[in-house]
Amino acid sequence: MRAAALQFTPEALVQSNRFSGSVAISPSNSFISFVQTQYSIEEKRQNTVLLIQKLDVDGNSDVAEQEEAIQQVAVFSADARPNPPASQEDEEHGQSEQVAAKKKFKPSQPVWLSDSTLGYVVNDAASGRSTLYAISNRGHKKNRWSKPYPVMTAPVPISDLQYNAASGVLAFTAEVYNGTTTLEETAKRDREEQGRADTGQVYDDLWVRHWDAFVSPKVSQIHTLKLGGTGHDSQFKPKSEIRNIIRDTPAHGRLDATDSFVFSPDGHRIAFVAKKPARDYAWRTTSYVYLAEVSGSAAAPINPGKGGASSSPAFSQDGSKIAYLQMDAPAYEADRNRIKIYSVANQTTVDVAEGWDRSPSHVDWVDDATLLVTYNEWGRNKLAKVDIATGAITPVVSKHSVGSVRRLEGTDTLLIDYSGFDLPTDLYAVSLNSSAEPKRVTNLNPEITKEMLSPAEDLEFVGADNATIHGFILHPPNFDPEKKYPLAYVIHGGPQSSFLDAWSTRWNLNIFASAGFVTVAMDPQGSTGYGQNFTDAIRNQWGGRPYESLMKSLDQLLDSRPYIDDNRMAALGASYGGYMINWINGHTDRFKALVNHDGMFSTISTYYSTEELYFPETEFEGVPFDEKARENYERWSPERHVAKWKTPTLVIHSEKDYRLVVSEGLSTFTALRRQGVPSRLLYFPDENHWVLKPANSLRWHQEVIGWIKKWTDESHEDKREPSRL
Repeated sequence: MRAAALQFTPEALVQSNRFSGSVAISPSNSFISFVQTQYSIEEKRQNTVLLIQKLDVDGNSDVAEQEEAIQQVAVFSADARPNPPASQEDEEHGQSEQVAAKKKFKPSQPVWLSDSTLGYVVNDAASGRSTLYAISNRGHKKNRWSKPYPVMTAPVPISDLQYNAASGVLAFTAEVYNGTTTLEETAKRDREEQGRADTGQVYDDLWVRHWDAFVSPKVSQIHTLKLGGTGHDSQFKPKSEIRNIIRDTPAHGRLDATDSFVFSPDGHRIAFVAKKPARDYAWRTTSYVYLAEVSGSAAAPINPGKGGASSSPAFSQDGSKIAYLQMDAPAYEADRNRIKIYSVANQTTVDVAEGWDRSPSHVDWVDDATLLVTYNEWGRNKLAKVDIATGAITPVVSKHSVGSVRRLEGTDTLLIDYSGFDLPTDLYAVSLNSSAEPKRVTNLNPEITKEMLSPAEDLEFVGADNATIHGFILHPPNFDPEKKYPLAYVIHGGPQSSFLDAWSTRWNLNIFASAGFVTVAMDPQGSTGYGQNFTDAIRNQWGGRPYESLMKSLDQLLDSRPYIDDNRMAALGASYGGYMINWINGHTDRFKALVNHDGMFSTISTYYSTEELYFPETEFEGVPFDEKARENYERWSPERHVAKWKTPTLVIHSEKDYRLVVSEGLSTFTALRRQGVPSRLLYFPDENHWVLKPANSLRWHQEVIGWIKKWTDESHEDKREPSRL
């Protein structure tokens, strides 16, 4: 008799260990440090731990050695309820193991100051201050680390810490008011703002809010500080004043350094990305790579002009060149990223692999002749080398998906985030010059085993315009092809994104498979990873080619997989996928249940309430107050087909979603209930476009799984309410 498979549940997903922020590698590659978070359903607490781990890239350590190699150096636990009881927390909770007992601070942003000294930041929400603490390894047995000591304190919150050992310079970002010269001035202005009697905020231009927050008068800018102290016995201390290195940059508007920045190898310069400050901030994607001196106060763009978004600057090993990515279109966020190399001395730029029809998301240097890129291709986020002279692509990792990439100094070994549908995210080591499989370095979730997860099988069907439509299928535990199963048909957002063979803590396809559904996820036109023409094919076609490809793929799926019960199918989608759920409801009744997460109800109302105007203006080829373009908006608006809606729908929306505002979800629910269509609204007052808080995520999963199970259950009698019109 076949043994029952262990079930992968929402509870297991929500309580899984997760990386928080980036991983820090010690200069000699001996240690790594990272922050790990974990939520306890029973205790209703979010636990945050700062860890140091001996780095074993060969995978030769046994289990006991691996456990001994990991040390907790700071622990924080907080009540994760939105309104916890007003009582004193127990002494064992909320305390850092090594921070003074009176403090209750959460560790974040580990950064190595030397091979034996690790720094990390704690933020004091009450005072608004940030303190960089350091701990040292004094060479004692079992690599014990010292008690923490404060290195520096900033009067405002700081983020994105980096340290360059060659120059002894610490760099970080902090939000400051234009015109202020010190962080103390910003802190003073903050206190003055808190003392105001009114709460009014005034805006003279767009954008007013972005993602999940209203835009404040402050801008994120890069600051530097010289540190001193080396060896085991010398503590690190500030050796200079904190300097805003981009304060005096000429800018007509907000110069907001919100993207990552990088040091030159000698630590004398910093390259960063910032959006072009201008009146068209909300309807242009244009951003530049800027270059700044760490001892200066102004930056200059290396690629000024009318291009699109820039990203991922990286200095060559000698600091003479900067590789970066650049889009051409100034209002299209899904244009192809092109690889550029800038000569610092000559101030000239050359293109690399111009004929390569893929859009890399990250670029770095291997050597003077070779670059390293990550890119999406046919459902995998791959890693490859690029020959600068010829543009030839040499794969390094092509299986599953690669996230962040860090090179171990002085070696050909890379430390990568690596995951798959059936492989939770961990750090792995991989060689630049070997075809060997990546070797696991961390094991955050040993309790989530292969036996609990369904591997993905690739699918290919013929869609609109005879295009090949790629996707994945996952099967329930103890799958028997002689039986009949309900279908969960999942539609991705974006729309310029794709389903990747990667681990997800939000739309994890194994959750649906483990709940008993054959789970299918297809990439119709608009998806990335299949060439730029395929991505562009959704423009002014939102309910056209993608819908046709999804329905044609479903027909071919049912023809080829007789174990799928075509009378028990549910469709689910978020963002653009939520738009498609509303579009489906107005064009077919083949599904028994629908789930719309943060979807679009009206293309026109969305234009006037969203923040990134370049997105709808590109997708629908203009503005809705232009007569010709308005026809495009109206043609693809789900609201026009509301009278045909009849499929039971779960609607999910959140108050802090400023990409697709909550009224889009309320409008959808109103249209359904007013017509007597069985429906339910799940509303989160404290989430954005994504549901991120663990308890909310658990509720989300319970409602979604419960809804599609209810309406696809074999014994369920479909009694829909009569129309009330």
